[in-house]
Amino acid sequence: MSDLKLYFINGISLLTAQFTNLDNILKILLLVITIGYTINKWYFLNKKK
Repeated sequence: MSDLKLYFINGISLLTAQFTNLDNILKILLLVITIGYTINKWYFLNKKK
């Protein structure tokens, strides 16, 4: 039973550590999506001309 408690505590700490990095990952992902959208928009605007 003590092993299960130890695994549970380690799992919770691992998830907490991953969520602190999640903020940086989301910022980078948002930046990449924004750049891709802008390039796509420019492409279609130039294609119309």
